[in-house]
Amino acid sequence: MGNKTFNRGVFVVLIAASSCGEKKDTVSAKIMEITNSGTSGRAIFKNTKKGVKLTLTLVGKKNTRVAAHIHGGNECDYTDGSTALGHWNPTDEVHGYWGVEKHHSGDLGNIYLNSSGNGELVVLDKKKRWSLEKATKESLVGKTIIIHSGYDDGKTQPTGNAGSRIGCGKIGNGDIGK
Repeated sequence: MGNKTFNRGVFVVLIAASSCGEKKDTVSAKIMEITNSGTSGRAIFKNTKKGVKLTLTLVGKKNTRVAAHIHGGNECDYTDGSTALGHWNPTDEVHGYWGVEKHHSGDLGNIYLNSSGNGELVVLDKKKRWSLEKATKESLVGKTIIIHSGYDDGKTQPTGNAGSRIGCGKIGNGDIGK
């Protein structure tokens, strides 16, 4: 009888260990251009000790600023970006800039594209607004990232007056494009 109890204990430990392996440390999105905008890039979300960190790299029109947002839709149509839906806002707050008291969880900010057309934005979520787990309210998995043609003013509701959609990527495991 002692062996049966021991074996059950080992089985429980193995199940607990295997379910820990399902936790994702990184998810990403390959950003593809919409309507020949020339905008492309990659978004990588990584779990760190301080929170989920986004590194967003873009290539596009030289010497310009563009806005980036996480949107609530789960697909990119590459025609006008409308299937990405509106800004992701699970906390039902007003539009703003990342880091101010009230803002959408999808309000990432503006990215300057230099004289070579390259730019990078790094955002760290210290307030646990984002999760890489699939079945949570804060989950990024399946959402989209939209790059807009203009500058986000941080106040116009609900979009920041950021202009048309020029790039889109679906957030998931690996690169999910067209």
